[in-house]
Amino acid sequence: MSNLCGRPIYQKGLKPAKSMPIRSASAQAECTLRIPGICTFDPSRSSGCHARFFNFAGAAQKVDDLFLIDGCDACHSILDQRSKWADAALGWDDVLRALMLSQQRRRASGLILLRGEAA
Repeated sequence: MSNLCGRPIYQKGLKPAKSMPIRSASAQAECTLRIPGICTFDPSRSSGCHARFFNFAGAAQKVDDLFLIDGCDACHSILDQRSKWADAALGWDDVLRALMLSQQRRRASGLILLRGEAA
């Protein structure tokens, strides 16, 4: 069985791609999750939150650093506990928006380049 990306659902033994520059970019960044009533809005409490989408990794596994969301510790805690999403009014649309905002930041800073794009 495979997922939307055509890879095995549980990829035991495979190592996710890591990028220290992308991980460092999340530190001290404004939270992009901004969960109402949860978010601290304090960049000093921000770090990279791995967005776990659609079986890109197995249980207790991380996805590639390409899927890092800039998030404060309070929003990160909710993101990691899907059972609390409903109470926090967090949905997949919010997670996707946060991922897109985080990736826009990476592209603006030159950490993500599109093929053919000038550096």
